[in-house]
Amino acid sequence: MMGAAVLLLGAAAVRFAVAAPGPADPLLGDRPSIADSLLVAGDSAVQEKERRSRPFESGERIDPNLAGDEELDRLPGVGPARALQIVREREERGPFASIDDLARVRGIGSSSVERMRPFLRIDPAVVRRAQPAAASAVGRFASGAEAGPRAGSGRTGRLDLNRATVEELQAIPGIGPVIAQRIVAYRNENGAFREPGDLMEVAGVGEKTFARIAPLVTVGR
Repeated sequence: MMGAAVLLLGAAAVRFAVAAPGPADPLLGDRPSIADSLLVAGDSAVQEKERRSRPFESGERIDPNLAGDEELDRLPGVGPARALQIVREREERGPFASIDDLARVRGIGSSSVERMRPFLRIDPAVVRRAQPAAASAVGRFASGAEAGPRAGSGRTGRLDLNRATVEELQAIPGIGPVIAQRIVAYRNENGAFREPGDLMEVAGVGEKTFARIAPLVTVGR
């Protein structure tokens, strides 16, 4: 009987040793668990949603030329997708000169602009800084007057796409800093423009944009 009891105690000890959990791996001690990572991601998403849905305080206004998509999403009738469209529009075609200028964003009409107007403001200084070319230069291009010896062709006063700088290209209505840089980059990578229509090979310059600027540009040889 004594021998059997000893055997039973020995078997129990072995079973406990096998089943008992081992010590935690010290290499994993400082790493966050998957559950912790999911909690952090969930908290971040909740915080972003709260920022996007935060109501405007009395008298609070935002500048559409400076606000990020999260701030723009707070405007009435503007969801995440349209907020990104507003940011993309100002990056590609330059700043909004007025609140009414927001209507150039696809999907935003005059009624939408009126709903947003009480919550918007335009800082003229921001517009001037984003458009380094002088307003008088824009007027000269629009009227067909001489654009200067560097940019003009010498006969029509149109902007020479093969010589114009980024700053000079921004003087064309509808061409913002991003598109101007793409035009110069395209020219550097592919050589001189053979005809004004080659502009439509530049990302962001579609048929409608080209139709507006075609009378203002030319190509030198």
